[in-house]
This record gives sequence, structure tokens and C-alpha cells, in this order.
Amino acid sequence: MRISKKQVIRYLILFLIVISINFILPRLMKADPFSFLSSEGTDDISGFSEKQIEQYYIYYGLDKPLWQQYLYYLKSIFTGNLGFSISKTLPVSTIIFSRITWTISIVLCSLFFTILLGIFFGMISAYYKDNLFGKYSYLFFVTLSQIPPFLIGFGILVVGAFYIPSLPIAGGMTPFLEFKWNYEVIIDILKHAILPILTLVIVRFPHFFMLMRGKMIAEIEKRYVFIEKAKGFSDIYILCKHCLKNAITPLITEALLSIALILQGSLIVENVFEYPGIGKLLKEAVFARDYPLLQGIFLFMVCITLGVSFISEIIKENEKA
Repeated sequence: MRISKKQVIRYLILFLIVISINFILPRLMKADPFSFLSSEGTDDISGFSEKQIEQYYIYYGLDKPLWQQYLYYLKSIFTGNLGFSISKTLPVSTIIFSRITWTISIVLCSLFFTILLGIFFGMISAYYKDNLFGKYSYLFFVTLSQIPPFLIGFGILVVGAFYIPSLPIAGGMTPFLEFKWNYEVIIDILKHAILPILTLVIVRFPHFFMLMRGKMIAEIEKRYVFIEKAKGFSDIYILCKHCLKNAITPLITEALLSIALILQGSLIVENVFEYPGIGKLLKEAVFARDYPLLQGIFLFMVCITLGVSFISEIIKENEKA
């Protein structure tokens, strides 16, 4: 596997640009975190005295000029110190890692089902491309792909609340249920994850469907398919043994890119279902004006997005070579 210097330099420059934006954006917010926390979100500041707020500013380095804060921010990133959350009074890395398990679990599960369903329905739609099923399935999934994730999430939330009352519509597990690795807790966690996973699958599945359908149609029309048919092999055998094998290769790169896209979609979906992952944590950090936590979450998202993009780009170039 070859990695060029230009690729590495390009991604390093992009990383520096993104983390610089990450530093600037929270500081463009009108209210500062300590005034917000001391007022409990109202205009009446009563929780902290002016002296306490001043001490917090000094402790977090917010009293220093922006260029000094930026240099300290860069130093913290490259030394692995993401800082201390203002609102939750815990290390940012500890908070993120306590929530990331929830997010990664629904992202990977939804990716698995998305690929599986995309391959299956894409293959069938390609085989029946000239009849009503092939034409209308394509039209349906193209339309579905244009619907925003939050609308799909709200739709599933309403359907789940009215027609599937046995499935929880909010949270990651039942309140006050003691967390233990036993059958009851695992089933409870799985039940809470079903609707968020279903939403992410519906959001991303049409893209895999259309990609697989296009690749399968291209393979079906190749000469070797007619030769195999002439030899007496069945259509199912040819589709699964040859066409699917050749068409599925580009899905590996697409699956890697989809990790970042599904992760971004989960930020919205988690807030719809109040799922205790990174998305809900991000909303809490925004409401609390928590600079260190906001920066830590965005840094985490940037690292995953750029890392996945870098790996997929390398795979694509090596496939061409």
C-alpha cells in the first residue's frame, strides 16, 4: 500500500485549518460559559460571584489574548490533553469516551444492515431493471435519499410511539436500571437502539442501493454473462458467483466513507431519540457554552472523518494502480 508525501501534507494542512476553525467557532458565541452557568440559562446571574467568574476565566486561560489561547490549544491537542469540561467538571476525554460507545454501536450496526440491504435490493432491482419493480424501486429510493435525517427520525419516532409501543422512543436504557452485563440489560439496550439504528439505515441505505444497482447493471450487460448463460448456468448462479463478486469491490471504499457520514447523521438522530451518544453530548455542550467540550467533540469528529477519508483515498489509488 503506497502513501504519497503529497497526500500526507494535504491532510495535515486540512487538519490544521479545521482545528483552527474549531477553535474560533465556540468563541464567536455571544454568551460566555460562566455567565450562562451562573444564571442557569436566564438573564439573572446569581450562581457565581464576579470574583468566582474571574477566577474561572484565569483557570481556563480565557483571560489571555486569543493568540495565546490558540497556541495553548494547539499544544494541548498535540500532547493529547483535551482540557477540562466547564459544565460537567470532568476531563473532556473522559466524557467523550463515556459517550462514544453508544454512538459507535449504532453507527456500526446501521452500517452493517445498510450494506446488507443495499446489496440485496440493489442486485434484485438491477436484475429486474426493465419491469415495474426495477423502475419503481429506483424511483422510490431516489426520492427517499432526498429526505433530511431529522424528518425521517421524527417520522419513525411517531410511528414507533403509536404502532410499536413495546419499543422505547427515548434514551439508551431504562431509567434507574442497574447497568450489568446480563440478559435483561442487554435486551433493554438493544430495544432502545432499534429506532435510532432503523433511522440511520433508512437515511444511508438508498445511496448503497443506487450504487449497487448501477454496478450490477454494468456487470449484467458484460459479455461474460452471455457466455455463462450459453454454458447453461442459471441466472442466480451467475449473479451471485460472478456479477456480485465484481460489483461489490467498490462498496469497500464506500463503506469506509459511510462511517463518517453515518456518524454525522447520528448527531441529529441521537437528539431526536434522546440517545446518550456524542450527538446529545454536543447539544448539551452548545447549550452550556462549554468551549473545551465543544472543541473536544469537533476534534474527535474531524479525526474520524479525515482518517476515514485518507484511508479510502489510499485504497482507491492502490486499486487503480
